[in-house]
Amino acid sequence: MRTFAIVAVIEGAAPDLTEWLAFHRAVGVRHVVIYDNGLDPAAAALLRLHADLGVITLPCPTRLDCTPKFAAYNHFLASRARLFRFAAFLEADEFLMPAPGRGLDAWLARIPAHAGAVVINRRTFDTAEPQAPATDLLLRRFPRGATAESEDNRLVTSIYRQGAIAAIRDAPWAELVQGERLMSDFSPAEVDPERPGAVLGVRQGEIRLNHYPLHYPLPSPGRLAESEPCPRTAGWTGPTLDEMRHLLAYADAVAPAEAARLRSRYTGVPELGRPVSPQEHRRWRLRHLHRPRIEAAGRFLQRRIFGAARPW
Repeated sequence: MRTFAIVAVIEGAAPDLTEWLAFHRAVGVRHVVIYDNGLDPAAAALLRLHADLGVITLPCPTRLDCTPKFAAYNHFLASRARLFRFAAFLEADEFLMPAPGRGLDAWLARIPAHAGAVVINRRTFDTAEPQAPATDLLLRRFPRGATAESEDNRLVTSIYRQGAIAAIRDAPWAELVQGERLMSDFSPAEVDPERPGAVLGVRQGEIRLNHYPLHYPLPSPGRLAESEPCPRTAGWTGPTLDEMRHLLAYADAVAPAEAARLRSRYTGVPELGRPVSPQEHRRWRLRHLHRPRIEAAGRFLQRRIFGAARPW
């Protein structure tokens, strides 16, 4: 059984999709399920480039009783959640960010067996006044986050264990059918009854969700920018650039037109022009292309011999 998947519903141009996917590969996410809710041709071509890199693209289902986002989430629960021990339902402007130098796998392995959902605090970043050109990385354009006291930072999202929820009508607080709801430091989650989707205390923990909204409200006394860029964001910029360089090297071989389009999109990132060493790129291909195929064959044999694994 695969360990973890990110599920997202994406529409339109999604200009930062390359960086979003590269960042999550850098922190250790190996499986992403994307529901296409009207992607433009360039974004659809980018997802086809990622088809062998753990990214699954599905058409967004249509239901009369809920929005496309929740229709997609519930389709995943009904059809694919059984393949993963944990899943996070994110927006394309949310980055699941561990502490610098710490991957996601080690944290997932420490989630207690009784946890049905782990609550992740969100940190909203100021996208009103960019610090760099639009052709630069999102992580460098908007490095300054709202203060910890901001109301935006009291909203949360959750990572759910397989079988812990049957349906999602409100992503942060889906009703649990198994397990308990914990914070990212594995202490009990304290829900604020006056604000749905909020917690009483803000605990940053080892994992945080950086949120880069398209339209950020004007500053107010409760929403002040940090005096310095966020060190957690800066700590993952280098690994994200490495992943993007390897993606470009891979695209040069399999989709040259897409590689040229990506280079034109990121003209403000001169680091992407630095070539990767052949040895490092072979390791990257082994990790992202060949290892998943070997693991899939191993899972197939395990299911045939021992039956389906159970997460609880």
